Amino acid sequence: MIGWCPPLQARRIGAAHQRQGRSCQDAVAVAQCRSHDGQTAQVMAVADGHGGERYPLSDVGSALACEQALLAVKEHLSATALGGAQAPGLDSWAHWLATGLPERIHSRWLALVRDHWRQQDSPSEAEVPRLYGTTLGLVVMTPRWWGYTGLGDWDLVRLNADGPAELLSEEPAEVGSGEATGSLCLEQAAQLFRSGLQPIEAPGARFGLMLSTDGIRKSCATDTDFLVLAAHLIATPAAGASEALAANLEQITSEGSGDDVSVAMALHGSFDPTTELPTSVERPPQARSLPALLPALLGGLLLLSTGVGASWYWLQQRDLAQRNLVLQQAEALRRQSRQLCAGPPGAIAGTLSSRRSQFMGLSQGRLKAAPLLAAAELDPLGALIASSFDPASDGMVQGQALSALGLCPLLLAALQRQWRATPTPIPDHPGR
Repeated sequence: MIGWCPPLQARRIGAAHQRQGRSCQDAVAVAQCRSHDGQTAQVMAVADGHGGERYPLSDVGSALACEQALLAVKEHLSATALGGAQAPGLDSWAHWLATGLPERIHSRWLALVRDHWRQQDSPSEAEVPRLYGTTLGLVVMTPRWWGYTGLGDWDLVRLNADGPAELLSEEPAEVGSGEATGSLCLEQAAQLFRSGLQPIEAPGARFGLMLSTDGIRKSCATDTDFLVLAAHLIATPAAGASEALAANLEQITSEGSGDDVSVAMALHGSFDPTTELPTSVERPPQARSLPALLPALLGGLLLLSTGVGASWYWLQQRDLAQRNLVLQQAEALRRQSRQLCAGPPGAIAGTLSSRRSQFMGLSQGRLKAAPLLAAAELDPLGALIASSFDPASDGMVQGQALSALGLCPLLLAALQRQWRATPTPIPDHPGR
């Protein structure tokens, strides 16, 4: 395959919203369109209506945002060449993504929500746009370049065939008018859009993109966890992909944040993630799709730790087939240990403390060491934590298992302090 595959889309109402009898505030849309010179472009958009009493019509607002975003792109491309001497340069396209497109989307969205309000035969409302408040994320994919624009707390991830997943865009901490996130309902919305453009160096360049509303990232304990999850979502098998993706989203919202979740994904080049995930996001051997991995990832919040788990001493007892996997996991553990020990001494404690949820999850039984073993390449820090855990004592391993870890004194001491600071579970009955 050369160029872009048609994007894949899915959305699910949040588990918490479903229990409360609320409608889904998320929207997602994808489209294929043609430029003035007949070239094909792909477009995908997600929007997250704010919900709540202040934004009672935000489900309508999010749907209109996606609809108008795709329409604005189609109209512009139909009048503009993507190739040849008459085609705008990349700087012109970047300017359009940053200014022209946001202004067009915002003005059209404002007109439509006001028209929708007039049709409701409702009393006059001075702040009509606020009732429809929503975020918007948009990606445009052409043969020569791809770019994004949007406002609010949506997320965009790129997964390279020869490297790790990376988070490309996130909302700045500062937003206007006291809103929790950038919103199309704000007067200055067009100025709050963030955008970017990436040239495609070769027609066969291999990578995948995932655009999602914030419900997925909020289900993750850390951004590392989110990137691992994104990589596995992009790896949804081609056969029955829509159904598989929807099922994955159902599990994410049920066991994660409980928020609405929407996602759109596209692949470029000959990258087949069902068989060609990079080593940094290698799929567990027991599964080619996400569901088998999710139990290790989700637990109230997504506590994807990773880990070599249980200890090197215990792992040595496995059969030959497993030992090959163990060698890879042990190497990931050694790399992580060397990295921590070579850094500033004071940084080790802070690094471990940032994974407090993993220490607590193991100690309290919400995380199991064995499933974390399969993900050692995904997150070697989590591997280190799981490897140091002793299920029998709900704390750190001791004796031969501890010696087998081969940790430097500073890292060993920091791990011991963190395990001592981790609350142990209260016994369910005497003699636990």
